[in-house]
Amino acid sequence: MRRFIAFLIVLMSGAGLAVPSHADERPARVITVGAPATEIVFALGAGDSVVATDTTSTRPDPVPTLPKVGYMRQLASEGIISLKPDLVVAVEKSGPENVLQELGNLGIPVVKLPSLDEIKNLPDAIAVAGKALGRDEDAKSLIQKVRDDISGLAARDEAGRPSIIFLMAVGHGKPLSAGSHTTASEIIDLIGGTNPMASFDGFKPVSPEIIAADQSDYVLVPQSTVDHFGGLDGLKTDPVLGLNKAVANGKVLTVSSSTILGFGPQSASEIRDVAKSLHQQEHGQ
Repeated sequence: MRRFIAFLIVLMSGAGLAVPSHADERPARVITVGAPATEIVFALGAGDSVVATDTTSTRPDPVPTLPKVGYMRQLASEGIISLKPDLVVAVEKSGPENVLQELGNLGIPVVKLPSLDEIKNLPDAIAVAGKALGRDEDAKSLIQKVRDDISGLAARDEAGRPSIIFLMAVGHGKPLSAGSHTTASEIIDLIGGTNPMASFDGFKPVSPEIIAADQSDYVLVPQSTVDHFGGLDGLKTDPVLGLNKAVANGKVLTVSSSTILGFGPQSASEIRDVAKSLHQQEHGQ
């Protein structure tokens, strides 16, 4: 199997190349890098072939108990090589590039998925992974499910959109907020909100003064942030995040940290749940 596809390193921002797609040529030992890549591989029914993941991958079971090859942007070739994979499926931001090149030179094919910072790329990413795993038909079914999940997110008139700020606790440092061109900002848009931090790009630290001055109707936080403070009450009493009006008023929406890292198969249904929660809070349900 490895010799058949050894010459392939798919380092792309859009599509994969011709990796065998027949069931009898399916890779038996797969390493996944990046939470969305891991979720896609498992959702395609190839979870039994996964021998290791990176540290950002936390779902589904048994991912937490699998060996780890490091953080997705700080991979080391030695650990990956020692696991003798037939295939590495990685998110677009994986690296460093020289490590991925070394793997290819050693006959370990690396398939890089299209950027999953935008949900519109998810069907293409699933198709690329499905081809690499020899699961084209499974990919077609999963793509249809994902499209069905996001099709019900109705657009709102701009005038009727609530403002929603994203905040995330980061250890002992300043909390992060999300500007334009982030998964969080896209989630806010998909559920019918507006992002008050859209004037900057990416995720950036925000000061207590900015958090206190923010007048957003709602706050979107990763579930890990709520868990870090022991629940909503703990979030409200935090000396920094508790300064925010939406936090203090309990106008909190949550999404998984995995989806903030990049859109995967579970993200579409998650976003629908967040939209439902927003609708219920807006109507006092």
